[in-house]
Amino acid sequence: MPGVDLYLMSASPPCRSVLMACKAAEVEINVKNVDMFKGEHKEEAYTKINPMQEVPAIDDNGFCMGESRAIMCYLCDKHGLKPSLYPKEPQERAVVDKMLNFDVGTFNRAIGAFVGPQLFKKEDPDKDKEADMKRALDKFEKALAGNQYATGNTLTIADFCLLTSLVLADALKYDLSPWCNIMAWFQRMKDLPYYEECNAPFYELVKSLSEKK
Repeated sequence: MPGVDLYLMSASPPCRSVLMACKAAEVEINVKNVDMFKGEHKEEAYTKINPMQEVPAIDDNGFCMGESRAIMCYLCDKHGLKPSLYPKEPQERAVVDKMLNFDVGTFNRAIGAFVGPQLFKKEDPDKDKEADMKRALDKFEKALAGNQYATGNTLTIADFCLLTSLVLADALKYDLSPWCNIMAWFQRMKDLPYYEECNAPFYELVKSLSEKK
């Protein structure tokens, strides 16, 4: 079968980032669902593809790798039809890399630390973690000033990572209205034709968890 095999769990934020990047870049993929709740990521066949036993992962004609951000960079470089998603020009690429690192080191970490325990463990809000998240939101708000997207006025793979991080807060129904630039950017991302398809599974998971006692 032609195309790159993409192993994912549909509700996973990193998997959704990669899936949106593939759709935006028009990368031909074969989606292979991995049910982590059933332990499929620990099976021998999958461990051969990704010894780290995590999702997402790809198998590109025998070249296998994990880590969502690395996967997006690789797929855009080798198979992508939209070079602007991960520019070749060194300075433009550096800005995208900067925002990818901002997401993994600051934005995703802060939002996940505050939201995760509430969504998945039914814990009460932690004021210190909320303050940390607000600082991360403030930083992204400033980065978006005068820009349509995370790195300027062109959509890049950094937007997909930052989006799936923000969706965590949105799923918690956290009030994001004080951050006007983020709200405008979030709506822009929601308007992408593949947004609903790629992100609905996470909202469905959160809903199902909230209905459990």
